[in-house]
Amino acid sequence: MRHIGFAAPLLAMVALSGCAREDEAGMRDRLERWFALGETAYFAARGECAVAVFHLRDDRIGAAMPVTGSVGEMLHALPRRGAAALDDPGQAPDAALVDLANAARMTGMAMRRVGLEARACMSDDAEGVFHRALTSPEAVLAYDNETGTLMLMDRGRRMLLAAMGAE
Repeated sequence: MRHIGFAAPLLAMVALSGCAREDEAGMRDRLERWFALGETAYFAARGECAVAVFHLRDDRIGAAMPVTGSVGEMLHALPRRGAAALDDPGQAPDAALVDLANAARMTGMAMRRVGLEARACMSDDAEGVFHRALTSPEAVLAYDNETGTLMLMDRGRRMLLAAMGAE
């Protein structure tokens, strides 16, 4: 009987560790504050990551998300507003992430880490969307400090990729 008392909490911990990072409905609800989401093109989640690709009804960003034009402005907005988008047509999100890591190591590296960890939840198609948006100067980079969600909006393709890594 002693082993049963010990096994139950252990089994509960194992079950919880396998739970998804976030479900599709929860992610959609959060992101709809900022983006006009259309149909879900892809969603996958596990304990260490969650990734969604949504079609966009339009490429506007809602007023609740401050849109900045430089890495410095984004770093200023993030702690004050909790989330911010960087719309700099002269710089792809990948280069902006490097600049963010150089300017504010903890914040920039947290954002880069999300992208790396989330790849475990990406299909080949989702990874293609991620790579195209990451390297396109037309794409918008956004980040939510509260949930650690990295977002890439590909305006030309009207797609939004949202990624979460391990907590």
